[in-house]
Amino acid sequence: MLSRVLLAGLLSLALCDRSVAGSLPSAGDALLIQDVTIVSPERPTPLPHVDVLIRAGRISKIGAHLSASGARTLSGRGRFLIPGLIDSHVHVAYPVGFDDAIAKAHPDLSAAFRRQLPRSYLAFGFTTLIDLAFDPRTRDWFDAAPRHPRLFDCGPGLRIAGGYGAQRLPKTLRPQDAAQLVYEPSAAAQWPAALDPADYTPEKVVARIAASGAICVKVYVESGFGLFDWPVPGAGTLAALHAAASRRGLPMIVHANSVEAWRAALGARSEIIAHGLWQWDGDRTVVDPPPAARALIQQAAQQGTSDQPTLRVVYGETSVFDPSLVDDPRYSIAMPRKLVAFLHTDEGDAPRKAALARYSKNFPNAPAVIAAAGRRATATLRLSRAAGVRLLFGTDTPSEEGGIGNPPGLNGRLELQLWAAAGVPLRQILRAATLDNAKAFGLAKDLGSVEVGKRANLVLLSANPLRDIGAYDRIETVVLNGQAIERRDLLPAD
Repeated sequence: MLSRVLLAGLLSLALCDRSVAGSLPSAGDALLIQDVTIVSPERPTPLPHVDVLIRAGRISKIGAHLSASGARTLSGRGRFLIPGLIDSHVHVAYPVGFDDAIAKAHPDLSAAFRRQLPRSYLAFGFTTLIDLAFDPRTRDWFDAAPRHPRLFDCGPGLRIAGGYGAQRLPKTLRPQDAAQLVYEPSAAAQWPAALDPADYTPEKVVARIAASGAICVKVYVESGFGLFDWPVPGAGTLAALHAAASRRGLPMIVHANSVEAWRAALGARSEIIAHGLWQWDGDRTVVDPPPAARALIQQAAQQGTSDQPTLRVVYGETSVFDPSLVDDPRYSIAMPRKLVAFLHTDEGDAPRKAALARYSKNFPNAPAVIAAAGRRATATLRLSRAAGVRLLFGTDTPSEEGGIGNPPGLNGRLELQLWAAAGVPLRQILRAATLDNAKAFGLAKDLGSVEVGKRANLVLLSANPLRDIGAYDRIETVVLNGQAIERRDLLPAD
């Protein structure tokens, strides 16, 4: 989330069915996918020429020559059926392609973006999302969409006073506006006077997150991307947060992209580290990871800590210098047509130019620094894979609030491409975006594989994703809670 910091100066659901699109199908609703090849991560090889029967939103049978009276049929001949993809790091409340000023001046653009956002994720195969800094106000408009992915969350994303995203808190901050805060004794001087620290202990904060229906706990350990010197949660606070989360069966995810932050996350026994490892001391254009970074990756492998690289966090920043992504034909699948047209105007391009000016102020060689950050993230991804660290697929969409580089849905497709370019095997990519994500977040009972009894959130492709990463551009149909949706029906309407 580098640009958001520079610009600033910078689920509530349990595992319940009200998070699926529209009404649940009745027991009589059935869909029969005929003569398809199943490609699912729990299977050592694809299973060709089988039928998949879906009833009441779940996979009922898998076998040859199935029949079901009254079922809708869908031909799978020559096609490949995979589990719906899971993006385990999104922020659905944040806009892409416009900032607050533009939203105020052009409310129609903001409304069009919100209408399309759930459809865009589906169009690129993402049937499940996990929001790691959840704004509960988004629940109403997101769930009101006729078709939308299943949305889980980790609560608000925890910060300390004076730290990342909470640098200048008003002394009169109200409790209802402080859900993201956890009290850190070493930053007591910056604590808002109106809040009682006793109400913001790790135990009480995590208890509130768990009570909201969240499935995980997110903590920020960000000292300032090498530009600033912000306070971060101390070892005692991180340990207490992890203990409180563990007692409730919630995995803890630490925002960490530097050597120091990884060391803190691993010291707290965090289950997941988000954002890879791409910050260390020295020349910012040197790509080769230092011994300290390599040692931490080995430690993560030994501890069983998962790595959620979110490469698009840094690669998406290149759009500040090169806006050509908006001309990618797939951009118009992810974004409303009127917003794409607006981005080609001087007014629409103004936020990008302002971000370019800020980058240039902080880094005289900003393009080289950002390009190197991407290559660093790729290098440490390769090290994680080689060390046997479990990789989890997430994008941090949008990592740059208001920017153009992280469009919903398409950002995930671009992340898949980056993993493939980094040498991650296609089978591991599919597993990271399905079953491994489901297991890491406690969702595997329902999601992550094509198996009898699981929820029928599936994707039908005309190419094999185990042979070519380009198969993810050949989505034909998305099955959401047992209902088949042709991809063309998910494209922007305005």
